[in-house]
Amino acid sequence: MTALLDEVTAEIVRLHDFFEGWFQGTLPQNALDTSLAPVLHPDFENIQPAGTVLTRAVLLGAIAKAHGTNPDFRIGIREPRLLGHWPDAGLILAGYVEAQFGARNTTPADNLRRSTVLFERLEERLIWRYVHETALPS
Repeated sequence: MTALLDEVTAEIVRLHDFFEGWFQGTLPQNALDTSLAPVLHPDFENIQPAGTVLTRAVLLGAIAKAHGTNPDFRIGIREPRLLGHWPDAGLILAGYVEAQFGARNTTPADNLRRSTVLFERLEERLIWRYVHETALPS
């Protein structure tokens, strides 16, 4: 299980590093098409802390408009853990705490979220199928 947790943690950190670099404006414009879009399942859904449901199309549209809009934004990942693994179905459930700092579109700007992600393994790649975020006291 250690190798699987390492793989899952690396993917969670990689995607959140993308968000940090994208909002800061340090990544090139094509990073959306090379780093984010390919790892979101066509039926991807994200439940935001306020309960809003974001589809893949809505999320990609919003992210596309936000390049470089928050140069002070930082994000970190804490407490990654495996919650379930169904190899025959290619599904992995994981949890983690996301720490955001300087988030312009979130109140408070420094916040914590407990997140749960369902990955689907497709062709040896972890694809983000579903994410549910819950706000934590900062």
